[in-house]
Amino acid sequence: MARGDGNSVVGYDPRRRADDFQVKYVVNTTGDRWFIPYNNNKTRATQAADCSVLCGDTTDGSVCGTELVAS
Repeated sequence: MARGDGNSVVGYDPRRRADDFQVKYVVNTTGDRWFIPYNNNKTRATQAADCSVLCGDTTDGSVCGTELVAS
């Protein structure tokens, strides 16, 4: 992606986020996947872990995403 000034822009780079920044993904049940990655043939636990990997970590290793169980 380009800004028009010759510099490229990274659309998503969790390392550039503030270390205390988190996205809360609302799920129905603890352990549900946060969004739908293309891995329907894996277990639910692996799908949730893959979501965390895709969400990424900040520079201090803080996870950028967490689950929030809907009530």
